[in-house]
Amino acid sequence: MPRPLARVLTLLELLQSGGVRTVSELAGRVNVDERTVRRYAQQLVDLDVPVESVRGRYGGYRVAPGYRMPPLMLSDDEALAVLLGLVAGRQSGLTAAADTASETASAKIRRVLPERLRRRLDAVLGSLAFTDPPDGASVAPEPVVLLPIADAVRHHRPVSIRYTAATAGAVSALCTRTGSSRTRAGGT
Repeated sequence: MPRPLARVLTLLELLQSGGVRTVSELAGRVNVDERTVRRYAQQLVDLDVPVESVRGRYGGYRVAPGYRMPPLMLSDDEALAVLLGLVAGRQSGLTAAADTASETASAKIRRVLPERLRRRLDAVLGSLAFTDPPDGASVAPEPVVLLPIADAVRHHRPVSIRYTAATAGAVSALCTRTGSSRTRAGGT
């Protein structure tokens, strides 16, 4: 059974996800009774978290609009998942961040991990094996290139790409989300 502090933080996490949450919904999610939810909400208010009580038929609790939480709080499993993602991205060459950014992010998270979780992570990382890319050298995409392309894909906009091919000279391509493209050779 989780300790009361862990349940208070779980309540905070649920409230941060947005909207008004009913007391009965929160009680079910935190696995406590409704009276305990009210007590936990008051504890959050005592910690200067602006938890608001909303009255009425569809009332409940919410965090005041515009409230920004202090830095990131991750559960053990979430921290482990983030670190594994950073390591896997770095090893596979898929990371969009420069190697330095990936390393510093990993180091920041590892610094605040409890010793038992750090040992668990080291055991997992010690047992992982990554295959090398087929050509032996993988180039990670640059964020200045990857992020605008990802934004264009998300908003269903075409992407125009100009590059110099080794054999054909300057080439332009218009890529759409459906995968179709038009290519034309140019003379620059």
